[in-house]
Amino acid sequence: MKIFRDILTNAEVVCDNDKPMDVLDEIVYAVQGRYIEIGGEDYGISANADEDAAEGAAGDVADEKQRVIDVVHNNRYTETNYDKNSYMAHIRGYMKQLLEKIEDEGAKKAFQTNAAAFVKKVIKEIDEYQFFIPEGNEEDPDNGMIVLCKWDGETPTFYFWKDGLKGERV
Repeated sequence: MKIFRDILTNAEVVCDNDKPMDVLDEIVYAVQGRYIEIGGEDYGISANADEDAAEGAAGDVADEKQRVIDVVHNNRYTETNYDKNSYMAHIRGYMKQLLEKIEDEGAKKAFQTNAAAFVKKVIKEIDEYQFFIPEGNEEDPDNGMIVLCKWDGETPTFYFWKDGLKGERV
């Protein structure tokens, strides 16, 4: 398994066991999410209800299940909001910091070109995106990666800046 961390904050952003990570426009990883149900587990407690009845054990275990998106749940993201102006303010600062990490001039040029094209697409459809802060970036989200999510029907696709991640095998 490979964990991908934010190169600016070292926060854990995503891992490759979530889903296949496709590269889109040579600038972002795209990962499709899906709904999963969590909760309602009794861990065998209800099986012991008769034995432990004298001690106050009850056989009724809360069976409330929640429907969540796997990528959001597994990576403990916090949803946040951006409009066009606030996202542009964030992305300008974030891109400037990423550019400082890229040493090769050719790679810098390619990054700038590809990032500008992708940001233009996001800004054009800003209302169709959700934004998430990875756990560990909550204190200072302006200096870390903001994960983008766009829905296609019932399928969410999450976008991660490729040059903003460093992989680590565990």
